[in-house]
Amino acid sequence: MLRRQPAGRLVAMIVVVSCLIGAVVAAGVRNRDRLGIGSGPSLINRVDYETWARKQFAGAHPGCKPLNWAIARAAVELYQAKPMGKFVLCVEPGEWGNDCSDFVACAIDEGLGLKARFNRDSREHILGGDTSICKSLYWRPGDAVQPGDVLSVRHSPWYTPNEGACWHVGIVGSDGKVYDFTKLKRWKRARYGRHELDWFVRHSRGPKQVIIRRLAARYRYLIDPLPAGEPAGAS
Repeated sequence: MLRRQPAGRLVAMIVVVSCLIGAVVAAGVRNRDRLGIGSGPSLINRVDYETWARKQFAGAHPGCKPLNWAIARAAVELYQAKPMGKFVLCVEPGEWGNDCSDFVACAIDEGLGLKARFNRDSREHILGGDTSICKSLYWRPGDAVQPGDVLSVRHSPWYTPNEGACWHVGIVGSDGKVYDFTKLKRWKRARYGRHELDWFVRHSRGPKQVIIRRLAARYRYLIDPLPAGEPAGAS
């Protein structure tokens, strides 16, 4: 026979249980945001969400490629058009530059349908430099990359590694090559590069020496709209 609980104790138990449920839900939301997960199954890990989002995209947009491919195609188009102008290296955070990072940011904005800054008569990027729309992970030798991935290497493939050197960045095109925009002191003008992955990372094969910045699955598979508005759409 169950003993009747005093009303005060019963209320306290209900409050405790409610708090525990709230904590679990909140933890799930935080985990979802940390993994770049938007709408869709809750309390789910990155791999499961990626699979779910891919299936949703395939059903809604049969025969189309996800949004990262648009970025990848834009990288190839910028390489062909060569629109960047005079190379200006950005040394300090917040400074304006027309360098490898700027080339990558322009490709992202152009691919997302927001137009590269020079196509808007602006020096500012819209989402090209926004790391919140991407997930970052370390690359290891043998890991595959995806079209539209941004690759930051600790040591540029263009010169002998040294600890005082700054990082270099490129972007994976729709043909699987890595595209960049750079200039060495001995060159008269900047160059647009198209490289094999192995060559691009040739001086950066140590632990945590290559960072991949990849468009988050919720945007890649058109689950959620981009922060700047509707995504460019499937193609």
